[in-house]
Amino acid sequence: MFKVGTFKIMIIVLFFVFSTLGSAPVYAKDSSNPAKLVYQTDNLELKNQGKDITNDVKDVLDSESTTIIIKFKTDNQNALQALFSSSNNNPYFRNNYFDIFMRNNGELGIEVRDATEHINYLFARPASLWGKSKNKTALNAIAFVANAEEKSYKLFANGDKILEENVSNYKSLTDIYGVNTFLIGGVNREGKLEFGFDGEIYTLAIYNGVLTNDVLLHETSNALNKMIFTSGDASKANYFRIPALYTLNSGRVLASADARYGGTHDSRSKINIVTSYSDDNGRTWTPPKFALKFDDYEEQTIEWPRDNVRKNIQISGSASFIDSALVQDKQTNKVILMADFMPAGIGNHNALKNDSGYKEINGAYYLKLRKSNESTYHYSIRENGVIFNDTVNQPTEYKVDGYYNLMKNDDYLYVPQYSVRFDNDRLIEYQNGKNVKMNIFYKDSLFKITPTNYLGFTISDDLGETWGAPKLLPPFNGLNKNATYLSPGQGIVLSNMNRIIFATYTNGQMVYLISDDHGNSWSHRTASLPFANATAEAQMVELSPGVIQTYLRTSTGKIGYMTSTDYGDTWSAVQYLEHVQNPFYGTQLSIIKYSQKVNGHDILLMSTPNSKNGRRSGQIWVGIVNETNPSVNWQKKYDVDFSNYGYSYSAITELPNQEIGLLYEKYDSWSRNELHLKNVLKFEILTLEDIYQ
Repeated sequence: MFKVGTFKIMIIVLFFVFSTLGSAPVYAKDSSNPAKLVYQTDNLELKNQGKDITNDVKDVLDSESTTIIIKFKTDNQNALQALFSSSNNNPYFRNNYFDIFMRNNGELGIEVRDATEHINYLFARPASLWGKSKNKTALNAIAFVANAEEKSYKLFANGDKILEENVSNYKSLTDIYGVNTFLIGGVNREGKLEFGFDGEIYTLAIYNGVLTNDVLLHETSNALNKMIFTSGDASKANYFRIPALYTLNSGRVLASADARYGGTHDSRSKINIVTSYSDDNGRTWTPPKFALKFDDYEEQTIEWPRDNVRKNIQISGSASFIDSALVQDKQTNKVILMADFMPAGIGNHNALKNDSGYKEINGAYYLKLRKSNESTYHYSIRENGVIFNDTVNQPTEYKVDGYYNLMKNDDYLYVPQYSVRFDNDRLIEYQNGKNVKMNIFYKDSLFKITPTNYLGFTISDDLGETWGAPKLLPPFNGLNKNATYLSPGQGIVLSNMNRIIFATYTNGQMVYLISDDHGNSWSHRTASLPFANATAEAQMVELSPGVIQTYLRTSTGKIGYMTSTDYGDTWSAVQYLEHVQNPFYGTQLSIIKYSQKVNGHDILLMSTPNSKNGRRSGQIWVGIVNETNPSVNWQKKYDVDFSNYGYSYSAITELPNQEIGLLYEKYDSWSRNELHLKNVLKFEILTLEDIYQ
């Protein structure tokens, strides 16, 4: 605890951004916000020298609670900067201090160190801050709370509570042995300034008293922090990944994403697909609706742990959907949303690779089933959803509806629904007392499908307001191979014919799914890849009528591309872009053709990270299309943020007013240190002038 004289002080540090640079708010001493202003400084510019405020605060911190409010900006790329600290600056006590620090990758954290009592707390959350936006240094808003009653530390940043940790040996800022210095913009360690801050402190105000969570969330709100899907929204998901954007013919802009309930883990987990739309050029968005969802596990807003043990725990029994892509049929205006379908407990790593989940009967493919107490797939789903006993080729009393829910004699069957909770280091998956319709994808179903991955889609007839029953696609790779994996983002509809194409991939091969009849039937074309075992997520763009380029994630550290000059029927060998670098595992990208010409030429816009050191350094590249041959000259780039800031999967679309909508994961989704981060799926609106300067 902070000790000033005989008082123990509980500290709350709050940094926030206002739309204007007005003074910090003053809260009356009442039951909801018992806080009183005791110190304030404004317009402080620091150049790694810090500002000592010990004499100003040591005698006025006379409450059991304290609040410090700061708004700041910095474009300094020092690896570590302290924003505020208290310390013992005497010799031999360099590890007795508290600080709030930031790193040059957007991480925000605190240290509480008291070497005399062997206390060394370090709590931090990556991807908490903004570095820059639209080529200008960004203002940030953060809050720290040290709560003596709860023995906890909290951090808020830009309108979100990003961290809360309870400790057994709680220390406030002045409980650290020998604390004698309070500093803005660094830490005084043995008389020397360390972790110096280089930037502007617009306001720093200190209050006696504690502000509530609601106040902290409000005061740290940041106009930069726009999102379409947010933690705890109507989907009840705490985490979102894998964005998709698509501008419909009507001018409506449609977004989709994975709503993830078991942290940010991929399948196996509980994951639904949610959608939202905007009718005002991305300014406002509707509450999310489910395009694809399973009910075997409850939708729960759970804080998934991030410690080194529990962060790796996954929900093991739920069915899931993952990785959506959008396209609109230009004649019927129907919207097709495609995704990967995963049975209970199945993900990419444990899906059977030598089984499609289908059987062939009289030249037709049918989904095969087994009874839960049997090991052989003696059953199949025939026309109208009727389940046949294939040993005698006769219908049973069972069938499935359009959502693959099971019925017996036309009455629905039911199974218990599951919920999850953590019990120390174990995840408990338990029946919650509610019954839901039995589904062949569920672990407790009477009939079970093959434990492999499937590919399917749903259609909206009303521009994304509602979604129809899902439909699984047949096995394009044959009976003895699992389904291909969908490339999330956009499908493509060709300009001079109503051909719809989705890009999918499998081991060593691109598989293009093609429909020439509004999605009623599908065929496929293949293209070889010069590498195996790669997640070759790909996005397509039409350079000119019938000429398509596919840009894809590879295992080479580069973005690959291939070209078709015959409407997607055949494809060239893979070539590589030299101006973008990725780690060996690569990352998804997004690409569109812009409607307006630049200097008389068509242009492409490509969103991608550009770093060998993880999914970082988000950029938008401008490519000039060569009209005389199918090639692109990549000329300009726009940096979404500083190069160390995370940037993973993204989606880009041209808005009806020719602005550019960008929905992206503002963190490194590959890093194990950045698992389970909330509210990192950001939305920005840019102009071509922002990008092409």
